[in-house]
Amino acid sequence: MQKYILIGLSVLLVAFGCGRAKSDINHLVPRYQPIPKNLTEALTNLNDSWNAAKKNDFKNKPEIDAVAELHFSTGLWIRNNWVRGHRSDSLYQYFKKLGLQSPDDISDVILSSFHRKLNNRPIELQKQVAIYVGYQKTIEECEKKTRQLAASNYLKYKIGDAIKIYLDVDTTGGNRNATTTVCPNAAWAFNPQKDLLIDGMVVGKYTYGSDSNGFVKVKITKMNFTNVPVLMQNVKVGEVTDFSLQNLTVK
Repeated sequence: MQKYILIGLSVLLVAFGCGRAKSDINHLVPRYQPIPKNLTEALTNLNDSWNAAKKNDFKNKPEIDAVAELHFSTGLWIRNNWVRGHRSDSLYQYFKKLGLQSPDDISDVILSSFHRKLNNRPIELQKQVAIYVGYQKTIEECEKKTRQLAASNYLKYKIGDAIKIYLDVDTTGGNRNATTTVCPNAAWAFNPQKDLLIDGMVVGKYTYGSDSNGFVKVKITKMNFTNVPVLMQNVKVGEVTDFSLQNLTVK
């Protein structure tokens, strides 16, 4: 049976926060007030909305953990009501002028700033923004290179060519699952003791829109590990599998 595995196209399954009671989340979201026009007003809203217990719980955790835990509750509320909402874009424009445009980044900066305010630490807004802007630039440069490499590999490999596919094996949770590495960590070192190497032959190829979004149909002839799923799907020697060339290491 032919299996289709779109390597490099990932689906983020957001599970964090789904099991929390609605009443609990309601204690963490800001009050429904006029959309703040700047960071100072946003922090005032949060401070007025949270009770002492919630503030202390948030305050006493490491900043990175505290912000990550609220990314899909308070952070999501901020993104949907203060940043993405069409009632007013004043807060979004405020951060855009600073160089920040991603709703996720904006909500994280607001929560990080609130954590620092509660702990009487300098907010250092410009430094926070610079970190996110620098990270985004790194992502964009990396993605540009991976698109160029994917287009080059699509033109390089012809039907009938032998191909070697190298996949990073994630062992999180004690399970083994072969994946591609994405930006900014697209470059990685293959570990033959852990990672998956697939030998095969190109039996077909196609694109969606451009050569940078190309796919190869590979008949698998050899695998260094035969019991490792690829993106949680089992593949076997002798099968034909479709691989996206985006973020795929091939030789």
